[in-house]
Amino acid sequence: MKISVVGLRGFPNVQGGIETHCKNLYFRLVKMGLDITVYGRKKYRVSDPSDVKMVWLPCIANQHFETISYMFFAFFHILFNKPDIVHIHGIGPAFFAPLFRLIGCKVVLTHHGADYKRCKWGFFAKKILRVGERIGIKFSNNIIVLNKSNPISENKKSAIIPNGVELSSQKNNGQGKFIFAMGRFVKEKGFSDLLDAICLNPDGPDSRIHRIIIAGKADHCSKYSRDFVEKAKRLGVELPGFVHGEAKEKLLLECGLFVIPSHHEGLPFTLLEAMSYGCRILASDIPEHREVGLPEECYFPCGDVKALANCLNPDSPDSRIFPIADYDSLLREKYDWDKIAMRTAEVYKSL
Repeated sequence: MKISVVGLRGFPNVQGGIETHCKNLYFRLVKMGLDITVYGRKKYRVSDPSDVKMVWLPCIANQHFETISYMFFAFFHILFNKPDIVHIHGIGPAFFAPLFRLIGCKVVLTHHGADYKRCKWGFFAKKILRVGERIGIKFSNNIIVLNKSNPISENKKSAIIPNGVELSSQKNNGQGKFIFAMGRFVKEKGFSDLLDAICLNPDGPDSRIHRIIIAGKADHCSKYSRDFVEKAKRLGVELPGFVHGEAKEKLLLECGLFVIPSHHEGLPFTLLEAMSYGCRILASDIPEHREVGLPEECYFPCGDVKALANCLNPDSPDSRIFPIADYDSLLREKYDWDKIAMRTAEVYKSL
């Protein structure tokens, strides 16, 4: 069975939910004997992964035309290589689903989330993404969604297969002296809410917390990302950039509190990773975070800067005592990558 994978930028060292998902999934599927070819975008090429075959394609280096240009080249490469299945990741690339069907390929679409809710897109781009979603749903043979919160999960062609996480043998002791957050510097991640909450607590967010670290960077330079970085530096927030490997592990093991204030998510890897390390966690109460199943005291109202500031302020009547929890049983049951790979392989075999 030959499977071509499109829609991501590349891996192994590219930040982003889709890229992390694909990196963990396709290494396992190759070991299970599937013939996988992943189509990446040449501008993100750092190194080629072992085991998984990569095809690197050109694209227009522009936020609005990058995906469509990359998919154009991917389609013609697939046209002459004729895989059995094309697996599309994301609703933007799903525009090409009918073309892949036309050339005789079966199509699987992973709906990673409603991208048209992301703040970076303007009115026209959001309309295009909605159309891509409808086309992808109509012309895909099977659809994978990450959680029950996605309304597409009710479609008869849908299977709910979440993101996964590798369990850590080392655990955070909850005694760290800094707040940690990580993700792309885009508006929907809610990091600006965290900065505004810091401003409401001029004496610091917590007498026990002396530093704030936000790891990540922007995919595309924008006014928002420039303003965010400038404000964060002005407030003394540390911005180490995109971290992975030992650097990320050290931050997760040593932080006093992990904060994820997102306004919109699919199923965030960062939250699952913080759970795997046993971090104290404070998360916005969006449905995607709720579905993971943290203790109630770990949630605050999404977008409510004052509530967030109060949660972080020990002198506030709304101050929280964030529990140290062992989430290993939950993660092993629902978010184990080996189980996720087997369920994905079953979707392929059903076609």
